[in-house]
Amino acid sequence: MADALGGVLGASRVAVDSGWIDSSHWVGQSKNIIKPDVYFAFGISGSIQHQAGMLDSKYIVAINKDIYAPIFKICDLGIVGDLYEVIPFMMDAINKKCK
Repeated sequence: MADALGGVLGASRVAVDSGWIDSSHWVGQSKNIIKPDVYFAFGISGSIQHQAGMLDSKYIVAINKDIYAPIFKICDLGIVGDLYEVIPFMMDAINKKCK
């Protein structure tokens, strides 16, 4: 989705610590502080440390299965659902719009 929208991939500390992505993509108080126009928080619970790294984003869009995830208290648009089910629908819409 980042490629399709001309964005950059970011990650949580958990993703970095699990070896899923290089630490240069880590967004958080201890690593990279970012201020994008739109920040997509997919599967991000929204820990205080992560929020410190992205809170100044113009718009925050979140997808999380946990209705009580802290990210929903700060996002502009929140979707309660499984990111593996929601993102394919979003990608389909992006692909149709970009054709």
